[in-house]
Amino acid sequence: MASNAQQFEIKGTLKDSLKEPVAFATIIASSDRDENNVLGYTTSADNGVFLLKLKQASPQDSIWITIRHLEHARKQLHFKAVSQNITVILEKQENQLKEVQLKAKRTIEVKGDTITYNVEGLKKEKDYTIEEVIARIPGVEISDSGQIKYKDKAISYLYLNGVDLLEGRYNIATRGIPADAVEDIDIMKKHNHARIDKGRTESDDVAFNLKIKKDRSLVFGSTKADAGVPFLTGLAEGTPIYIEDNFQDIASVKINNIGKSLASNGTNLTQGNADLSTLELPDVDILTEPNTNGTSISDSYWLDNESFSITNDALIKSSDQAIFKAGTTYNKGDNQIDRFSNATYFFDNDSTQVNRQTRNKLQEELFYLGLVQEINKDRLYLNNKIKLSTERTDGLSSNIQNGETIDYSYDRSTTRLSDLLEFKTTIGEQVLNNGFLIEFSESKETSFTTPAVFTDQIPSVINPDVTTQNIETKRFNIGGYSGFTFLIGKTKWEAKQRLRWSSENLQSDLFQQSTNNNRSQSSFPFASDFELNQLESSTSLKSSYQIGRFKLRVTPQISYLYLDKEELLQTDLNQKEDYLFFEPSASLSYKLSYKWNFSLSGSRNLSTSRFSQLYNGIALRDFTSLGRNPDAINVTRATSAMFFINYDDILSGFFFNNATRFNDNTSDFTFSSNIDKNGLIQTIAIERENNSTSFSNSSNFTKRFFRILRTDLRYSFSYFEGEQFFNGNAQEFKNTNHSINLELGLDNNTWYGITYNGGFNYGISKVTNLRNTNLFLKHKLELDFYTSSKSRLNVGLESVSSTTSTNDVTNNNTLTNISYYYKPNKKLFLRASMNNIFNEDFFTTVQNSSNFISQSQFSLRPRQFTIGLNYSL
Repeated sequence: MASNAQQFEIKGTLKDSLKEPVAFATIIASSDRDENNVLGYTTSADNGVFLLKLKQASPQDSIWITIRHLEHARKQLHFKAVSQNITVILEKQENQLKEVQLKAKRTIEVKGDTITYNVEGLKKEKDYTIEEVIARIPGVEISDSGQIKYKDKAISYLYLNGVDLLEGRYNIATRGIPADAVEDIDIMKKHNHARIDKGRTESDDVAFNLKIKKDRSLVFGSTKADAGVPFLTGLAEGTPIYIEDNFQDIASVKINNIGKSLASNGTNLTQGNADLSTLELPDVDILTEPNTNGTSISDSYWLDNESFSITNDALIKSSDQAIFKAGTTYNKGDNQIDRFSNATYFFDNDSTQVNRQTRNKLQEELFYLGLVQEINKDRLYLNNKIKLSTERTDGLSSNIQNGETIDYSYDRSTTRLSDLLEFKTTIGEQVLNNGFLIEFSESKETSFTTPAVFTDQIPSVINPDVTTQNIETKRFNIGGYSGFTFLIGKTKWEAKQRLRWSSENLQSDLFQQSTNNNRSQSSFPFASDFELNQLESSTSLKSSYQIGRFKLRVTPQISYLYLDKEELLQTDLNQKEDYLFFEPSASLSYKLSYKWNFSLSGSRNLSTSRFSQLYNGIALRDFTSLGRNPDAINVTRATSAMFFINYDDILSGFFFNNATRFNDNTSDFTFSSNIDKNGLIQTIAIERENNSTSFSNSSNFTKRFFRILRTDLRYSFSYFEGEQFFNGNAQEFKNTNHSINLELGLDNNTWYGITYNGGFNYGISKVTNLRNTNLFLKHKLELDFYTSSKSRLNVGLESVSSTTSTNDVTNNNTLTNISYYYKPNKKLFLRASMNNIFNEDFFTTVQNSSNFISQSQFSLRPRQFTIGLNYSL
């Protein structure tokens, strides 16, 4: 039979839907569809070409060609067994093929650009919410706010059964859905939310999808409660969830005073549409609120709080292509923190020390309402989002600074209303992408400082008692963009046009006041009525060209900016300027294999002062800082470059990346500060060119061993060099920082489990001839001892050690907790805890920057005993 066989060749070319070659695909020839008799196989080259040399027994024979690729859907073709040339178009993978499947207690499946983790394969006995399970996925990092990052990139969407209910407010779901309610977690790389983009538009977004178990009832969720003594503490949380095919609803009610802030509950954790985000007005906070943020250790040790949050999000699907969503949030928090700090500011041959004992209180209220209408079709995408939010913040800072008592009260209210529209359609097979926004905001900020400060600089009545600062802003913004992607030969082009117009007004009033209500008369610059009208336009044309494993992207951009700034109380400062900037950027990437990637990028950016940097009045930003912006417009020129290496081995759970960044910035202005013996600082900007340079390198290693041990090692180095004026002297300063973080997790659901998180930070500040250093060590260790199949004992330690070159004494604090957990069934967790067993009074941290070094001590909550439970519905 073999002697009669004739040789023939199948030569082919593989391309994707954008007509780009597909390399590293596997091509298998077999005599039957099920590949029981393989005749030959090969892989495609860089240009997508492959060659199969085969033998046939008779001219009537036929063959099956099967093509597999991690990023594209599997394809099978049936041919006569004769020599021929073929061209095959591969479609993007749509979760159709289980490329890799580990069947022994399945944990992971790889399907093209989608990685699926089975929850039962990841979950440990102590995990209650799905957030705890997600945190076990290699490459995942979850911040205190609940934001999820995958390989250092924040996710763009979190879906429930394939539907984005929460519009970026997903910590409601991840912290409310019981772990045992979820079947699988999909990680979708290179994700396109709009169906119109799939197969047409490249994306580097990452999205997560939680697949709820099919046997789960329509209504499920979680509850949580705690109570503590000797000072009365409590926590109560409930998250009822309703999910069916055409309707979803998630509600959340949370309240506590255990040192757990709820300020981020239900807030947006994703960037959303980057083009629309670029056009939005940035937040403006002229005055500084009292700081109730601690550092380094868990909030429950230091935060004295009362927090309340209620949210509800609902989704209705009128069809598979049309969705209506409504979401609302109300958060209220009353926080307090006690702190003692010792800061030293260095001059050329002298220094000033500022000692401050502080009790800061802050009450925050947030109300948010969002309405979304979405149509998601293969040839049409429309998303219209209406957002309304109101915020109210008021606080009090009680201070003893260098022996003098200073009280500072702060109040701020803000209202924002916006409408954002995203619209996509096709011209031929290419996508036309459009967006439009309109927004309005207004805010009022007020502060009172007692006793009066800066009496020599601010016009004063006789014997002033209070320094008062009022700020009011009104802002209106309208903008839009349009983008279109097309092919010319082998080069892909993306043309984009952005246009934005805004009108912003700021009124300020700074004055001294006595107890009999006499106040100083305000005139410019202590009173200001400032208005800024701004027109921005940017035009870019990005080209993308691939040669084998290299991909080159070049993006020239031309930006036009018109500024019309008016000071109604000092008209000689009125100014109209326009600018034309050329801002090029380029990147070159090389894909060595599916695991190794390299890239090199660079850009040149120019920008001018924004609204908060242009108003001409003098502002008391807090009780210690008096500042004034320059009269002229500042232009900043920035040059940056980055080299990036990435390695991914999904099946072994090994990830590595290294990023090296360089930035050189030149500004038309240099800031000059003066500090007096009482620690009061005045800052002005002077017209003097200022150059700063920064260099950084960061590396991250993540490895999972034997499905029970997870390691994560991060190292970062940063260097910053710049110039400033301080107390009339020019200072060149250099800041260097080394940071190492190590996370280890070992838990096999046997008799023990270990979680360790350690941090090392070493900082160096050099100012002229002075050199200052600080060393900071942090350790967090949790030991779990499984005393039975239903119970475990947890011992937790948090340790902080710090020292500075100005004080050779090393400050050590070690905080200890112990908890007992009992799980009588799958739905119920019971626990009892003793917090801060050895009742430490405070812990210490250090920091250094430019020409100062500071040591802070934070008061801790006393020893506390709590009991609690978790119950899943």
